[in-house]
Amino acid sequence: MIALIGCGMVALLVWSLFSERLRRWHVSAPVAMVVCGIGTGFFFLEQISTELDTDVAERVVELILAVLLFVDATVVRGGFLGGERGIVARLLALALPVSLALTILVGVPLLGVSSFTVVLVITLVVIPIDFAAAPGFLRDRRIPARLRHPLAVESGYVDAVRAPIFAFALVVIEHPEKSHSLLELLEHALPDIGFAVLIGVGVGGIAGLLARASVLRGWVRIERLQLGIVLIPLITYAGAIALHGNGFVAAFLAGLSYKMTRLRGEEHHRDDALHKELGAVDNLGEISSLLMWFVFGSVTTLMFFAEVRWSWILFGLLALTLLRMLPIYLAFLGSQLPFREQTALGYLGPRGTSTIVFGLLAFNALSGDDDTAALYVMVVTVLASVVLHSLFGPALMRRLFRVSRSASPSR
Repeated sequence: MIALIGCGMVALLVWSLFSERLRRWHVSAPVAMVVCGIGTGFFFLEQISTELDTDVAERVVELILAVLLFVDATVVRGGFLGGERGIVARLLALALPVSLALTILVGVPLLGVSSFTVVLVITLVVIPIDFAAAPGFLRDRRIPARLRHPLAVESGYVDAVRAPIFAFALVVIEHPEKSHSLLELLEHALPDIGFAVLIGVGVGGIAGLLARASVLRGWVRIERLQLGIVLIPLITYAGAIALHGNGFVAAFLAGLSYKMTRLRGEEHHRDDALHKELGAVDNLGEISSLLMWFVFGSVTTLMFFAEVRWSWILFGLLALTLLRMLPIYLAFLGSQLPFREQTALGYLGPRGTSTIVFGLLAFNALSGDDDTAALYVMVVTVLASVVLHSLFGPALMRRLFRVSRSASPSR
């Protein structure tokens, strides 16, 4: 695995040298790294298959996701709901449960796994959106801010719903002889969410206040502050995990609370300054994410030697498209959000690092054909997202929002 990681670093170095040329050819960084990972993976097939199922690999990937969620949260304006309570409420309270239910219903006949609980686990792998595959969407000024910010909030908060259910489902699978009730699910979920909120808001808020005070008094230089900010998502994740909380939700909330307390009502005036302060953690997140995409590409080579399962491929594609867009349209029935913006919300559902992380967790916990199904569906969904969102997404957004329009109500 050391050799594989070394190859990933070489690929990242080469990409950095030709990144602008590749961008002009509409080849994004994730696409380039996945292709390099696939090419390299054929030389390390045995090592990949044995090292994939390890706790160390899981923790490394989880830390990467925590950093990315922290960075994504700092992009959000308007507080914990991105300033768009109506859109966020519809996405989380209506679209998410409908999408979850429809995906499970479709998964039962298509996946052909051993139990309903395994279908639930795989559904939770493919449900969350993650802009690691297409990070430019969150900064694309062509897309209205009232869509970008709720999407960033959704990508973080969905883990608050998904992770406790996912953990409980794995407990059910590992102990099928026991009876499990809704009360037990709540016993798993409430501490996870509670400790995540406590650690995330607490660490991020305190760090933001201290950073604000230090900058105002001239106690710190920006380059030194950058080093300290890098540690915030890592400390938050570690603290949440130590208390058996949700490290991903904690990292996302830390990013939101850090920005709120650091700026304290001066967001529009000091957003550029904050962006400079976040330079180091932003770069760390980008490097880690690209290495993750390289590793994902190498894992994809395992699928070339697996039996083609068209039903699994269809499930992954449906989860990425119809099972994302239909719940969005249903959730916004009766709203004043224009149809083109509803379409953008439905289309802008990329899958990335979060799906990879939970796919690997599912692969480690399941056995027999079930673990193969989880890995296969994860690979199909993420690869399709790279093509759909990273390659064709910018062109579609230009087409959707090519005409300048005035803002319309979002509730």
